[in-house]
Amino acid sequence: MIREATNDDRDAIAQICRVTGAAGQDATGIYGDDTALADVYATPYLDGPGGFALVWDTGEGAVGYVIGTDDTAAFQEWFNDSWWPAVADHHPLRTEGDETLLRSATNRERMMSPLVEDFPAHLHIDLLPAAQGQGAGRALIEAACELLAARGCPGVHLGVDPSNEGAMAFYPRVGFTVPEGVDGAMFVRELTA
Repeated sequence: MIREATNDDRDAIAQICRVTGAAGQDATGIYGDDTALADVYATPYLDGPGGFALVWDTGEGAVGYVIGTDDTAAFQEWFNDSWWPAVADHHPLRTEGDETLLRSATNRERMMSPLVEDFPAHLHIDLLPAAQGQGAGRALIEAACELLAARGCPGVHLGVDPSNEGAMAFYPRVGFTVPEGVDGAMFVRELTA
């Protein structure tokens, strides 16, 4: 059920991102176009440095994914200098939601935090509602952590929208912790090869 994503999964990944992009709920219509959210938070991982994308496929295509990079600093630089300049013109400011999203996309330090030094990888995971509660999330997290550990990455971090109660409860169950002195919406996990 878990496989590496291919370029053929790009549209499914974008759609999953949109349908889960409002703190786990459907973000359709929040932004001026329905591709903007994915161009900031999902599809770049199919192309960027150190990027990876694993999908949960029930036989009829991807219904969930875990995406990320093993090198947040390199990925942020590439996003700033290559990715966003190539897609930004497709996402003009149209709605209040766009203002927040596009400000985030143009923040040259958005992915950087003090956690990057010890936890250089980061990831995002999203599942369509039909795939939730079946062990897909846990399996995808474990597969991503194994992949990152095999690449020699010592740790992974991620941020969570604090209003996403399901995610806030999920990450501690799959081995993530909130580091001391850090906002409770950030989680880390050490990796071993």
